Amino acid sequence: MSDLAVDKTLIKSILHSMTGRYLVYAIQLLSMMLLARIFTPEIFGVFAVIQVFSVFFALVSEMGFGPALVNETTISKSMRNGIYSFTWILGLIVAILFFALSPLISWFYNNDLYQLLVIPVAISIIFNTASIVPLSAFNRDKKFISIARCEAIAEITSIIVILISIKFIEPIWALSLKPLTVAFIRYLLVLLGAKKTEIGMPRLGKELSSIKKILSFSKHQAGFNFLNYFSRNLDNILVGKYLGTVSLGVYDKAYQLMRYPLLLLTFAMSPAIQPVMKELKHDLYKFEKLHNKFIRFVSVLGLFVGFSIFYLSDYIVLFLLGEQWGDVAPLLKILAVSIPIQIVMSTSGGFYQAAGRADLMLKCGMFSFFTNVTGILIGVWTNNLQLLSWAIVACSFVNYIQCYYIMGRNLLPSGVWHTLKNIVLTLVGVLILFTIVVN
Repeated sequence: MSDLAVDKTLIKSILHSMTGRYLVYAIQLLSMMLLARIFTPEIFGVFAVIQVFSVFFALVSEMGFGPALVNETTISKSMRNGIYSFTWILGLIVAILFFALSPLISWFYNNDLYQLLVIPVAISIIFNTASIVPLSAFNRDKKFISIARCEAIAEITSIIVILISIKFIEPIWALSLKPLTVAFIRYLLVLLGAKKTEIGMPRLGKELSSIKKILSFSKHQAGFNFLNYFSRNLDNILVGKYLGTVSLGVYDKAYQLMRYPLLLLTFAMSPAIQPVMKELKHDLYKFEKLHNKFIRFVSVLGLFVGFSIFYLSDYIVLFLLGEQWGDVAPLLKILAVSIPIQIVMSTSGGFYQAAGRADLMLKCGMFSFFTNVTGILIGVWTNNLQLLSWAIVACSFVNYIQCYYIMGRNLLPSGVWHTLKNIVLTLVGVLILFTIVVN
C-alpha cells in the first residue's frame, strides 16, 4: 500500500472514529452536567470509590483480549465462539470475586454501604466482559460510528433510568444503576449488531482453548492495563480514604474535566490507529514517517487545548458543573499543564499495538507505574489536593520523555534523538504554561 493510500485510510478511519466518539462524549457531557446538578459532591465521592474498584475488576476480566483480537489476521467461527464463552465465564468469576471482597472495601473506608453498592456494579462487569468479542468485531471492521451509536443509546437509557428511579429510591442507589444500565444495553446492541461484521455474531462454543491463540499478545496488554490502572487510580483510592469523600468528589471532577480533551481528541482517534497502522508494521520507515507526521499535528493541537483549558477553567466549571463545584477550578488550572503531554502520549499505545510490540508498551507502563505511585504517595501525604495535582503533572512530564525514548530506541528506525525531537515542542509549551500558572 502506498504512503498516500495509508495516509488517506488513516485519516478516514480517524474521522469516523472521532465522529462516533464525539456523539458519545456529547451525550456523556450532557449527562455529567445534568447529574452534577442533581447529586452532591459527597454522593459522587461515595460512588467514585466503587467506580475505582470496578475499573480494576473490569481490567481483570478484559485481560487485553480486545486489542489482541483486533491484531489477529483471521478469526474462525470456532475461535470466535470459544473466546466468547470464555469471556462469559471470566466475567462471572470476576463479578463474584468483586462481591466477595466488598466487606474489605467497606472496612477500608469504614462504610457498610459499599457491601451493597458493589452488587449492581459487579453485574455490569459481566456484561462488559461479554461485550469484548462483539466490540472487537466492530473495531476490526473499523465500524466506529456503529459502536458510538450503541454506546449513545446505552448512555441515554441510563439517564432515563436514573431520572425515573430517583423518585422512588435514595440518590446513591439511583446513581448506582447507571453503569449497570449502560453495560447491559450496550451488550445487547453490539451483540445483535455483530451479525453484520466480518466475523459475525458470537455464540456460546466449546473450544475454550482458543483463548491460547491470543494470549501471547494479550498478556502484555493486560500487564500494561493493570499497571496503568494503579498508576491512574491510586490517587482516588487514597484521597477517598485519607481526605474524605467530599475531597474525592471535587478531585475526581477536576480530573474528569482534565481528561475530557483527551476523550475528545486522542481517545477518539486511538481506536483507528491500530487497525490501520498494523498494515505497515513490516515497513518501519513508512510506519515512522506517518507516526511523526501524526505526532507533530497532535502536539500543536494539545498545546492549544491545554492553554485554553487553563484560561477558561473558571467558566468551564461554572457552566458544566454549577456553583456548588467551585473548588474544582483551582485544581483544573494545575492539571491543565499536563493536558498537552497527555494528549500526545495517549496515542502512543495505538502505535505500539499496531507494531505488535505490546511488550514495549508494558515497559513504558512499568516505568510510569513507579513514577506515578511515588508522586501520588507524596501528594496524598501533604494532605493538599493542589500539591497532589502538581505531583500528577510532574509525573506526566517524566513519563512522556521515557515513553518516546523507549519508542525511539526499540521501535522507530531513526533512533532516540530523532524521535525526541518530535516532542520538544510539547515540552517547551508545557514549561511555558507551568511558568504562567506558578506566577
